[in-house]
Amino acid sequence: MSTPHYEGRVRSTGGRFGFVNTDDGQQFFLAPDEMDKVLPGDRIEFRVEPAGEGKEQAIIEKLLKTELNEFFGKYIVRGKGHFVEADHPTLNRWIFVPPAKRMGAADGDLVKAHISQHPFPKGKAQADIDAIIGKPTDAHIEQTFIKAKWQLPVDFDASVSAQVAELTATGLDAVLSERTDLTHLPFVTIDSAGTRDIDDALYAEARSQGWTLWIAIADPAALIQPGTALDHAALQRATSVYFPDQVVPMLPPELSEQLCSLQADQLRPAMAVELRIGEAGEIEQIHIYNASIRSRAKLSYNQVAQLIDGESSDIPAELHGHLVHLDNCARALAAFRKNHCLVMEDRPDFKLVTDEQGKVKDIVRIERNQAHRLVEECMLACNRAVAGWLAEKGSGFFIEHAGVRTERQGEVAALLKEHLPLEKKPSLNSLEDYVSLMQQADASNSDLPLRMIISRQLERSNLSLDAKPHMGLGFAHYTTFTSPLRKYNDLLIHRIVKALLTESSVQLPDESILLNIQSAQSNARMAANQAETWLKLLWLAQQDKEQLYDASIVHMNSTGFTVRLDNTGIEGTIDRRKAGNGWTFETKTLTHRNEEQRFVLGQAVRVKLADVQPQARIARFVLA
Repeated sequence: MSTPHYEGRVRSTGGRFGFVNTDDGQQFFLAPDEMDKVLPGDRIEFRVEPAGEGKEQAIIEKLLKTELNEFFGKYIVRGKGHFVEADHPTLNRWIFVPPAKRMGAADGDLVKAHISQHPFPKGKAQADIDAIIGKPTDAHIEQTFIKAKWQLPVDFDASVSAQVAELTATGLDAVLSERTDLTHLPFVTIDSAGTRDIDDALYAEARSQGWTLWIAIADPAALIQPGTALDHAALQRATSVYFPDQVVPMLPPELSEQLCSLQADQLRPAMAVELRIGEAGEIEQIHIYNASIRSRAKLSYNQVAQLIDGESSDIPAELHGHLVHLDNCARALAAFRKNHCLVMEDRPDFKLVTDEQGKVKDIVRIERNQAHRLVEECMLACNRAVAGWLAEKGSGFFIEHAGVRTERQGEVAALLKEHLPLEKKPSLNSLEDYVSLMQQADASNSDLPLRMIISRQLERSNLSLDAKPHMGLGFAHYTTFTSPLRKYNDLLIHRIVKALLTESSVQLPDESILLNIQSAQSNARMAANQAETWLKLLWLAQQDKEQLYDASIVHMNSTGFTVRLDNTGIEGTIDRRKAGNGWTFETKTLTHRNEEQRFVLGQAVRVKLADVQPQARIARFVLA
């Protein structure tokens, strides 16, 4: 009888063994000796043989394709052996570096390398060192390494610098000459005290029934022409990246922090959105203008929150009334969203206080105040209104969110039927049904955190040329328009809006550009997150080993749960595989339970640090 042959892709695990997945969804075991011959992601041809006790295993016959080449990591010297420990999500082995290819790297150095010898068929992978990024003791090494690993472009090239110099020398007079003059409106900006790339300003006036809300957004599209060097650079970056003590900007600081930034007392071009807001917080009308504005003051969140709370404030007296109207309008918008859409829970932010070396001295918990909520409501209203305006005109692109992942809908529907209670399993497919069910879940007196359970089973949002709903926010349409200094998709939306206002031909981006933007923004988010986690864990490693921490459970799976420390936002895992005593994991409720006890999402726990590996960004805790 002939031995069956297959093709498939190699998948690594946390251990030395792995699996190979075929295109038709089958999965076969790769023993450690076989796994040593391949790299994660390799496409192979293999045969299947018995492995005893009725099990089967894959035996590799041919390497068809390998994708893993360049990687980053830590240089390790063990006796005469030199290796790289890869900082890579699936490459979990040390790769040998031959003597002639070491570039003088020393133990502990952070390096860039590439695979120079594939392990098939001998099982001996080798790498060459391409660059030494730095030593663990170098100032800001964490951010330097992460920027290199994620290939974040840091400096702007000469053609961009030349274009910026020309724009700066020309100034804004020509740009400002043919715009709607809104300098009579007392706009203010509300942001963190240190923010320099200021892209939104606000003003509201009360009417007999409701408010007129004005949102002015910085207008870099007035200066940056499509297809120029500056435009290409912004598209490549797609977003500004915010590290703990440094920003890698999407646009050069001469534009993002100066010429286009809505600085106080400076005449600036802006896209101004005028919204009529009803008493119940509904958006009744929208008008959009190519405008010129002059912000009256740069205010911080704390200053505005103090004024709202009736405390003494150093804000000029002539702005007090306008800010009260703005707050009242934002509260009405928030009430409308609570009644008709979906509202996320308020979560604190955490600020890393760093020293000259870029290391963390302290982690400060920052609670969101009413000024944060005020700005957020105005930005959401602006983005939602612009998305609705674009959808009516049959143009633009949108941020769509499809709600619960298809493969999880059955269990989520069963959970809701059981706990709400409903007569039959509900449908989660229409926006109206989804919003109603999530609101019922919020209001339910179930002993389970229903909304939190469901939030762990949602699709990701996507940029799309179709005007589909954003289920996660409960909006019929959504896009982002309010951050064009920091996000390329917002800059593109500005161009589309401008074309529609002047009835010019609209250049919509194609799907590949939207995918590139999404991919670059996702990489930037992961890069910032990895740098921050590394720095937080270096700080955590220096704390008292016996210290107990208050935390809450934020994620669960069959092997354990993730906890977040209340005072620092640091996350780590608790392994439950050896818990014993009949503990089981229930996928429908995301619950670990036995006969006497259970652990649910959101539950408060006390934990102690068991193991921390800052550079690998791993923290493991045990329940205290």
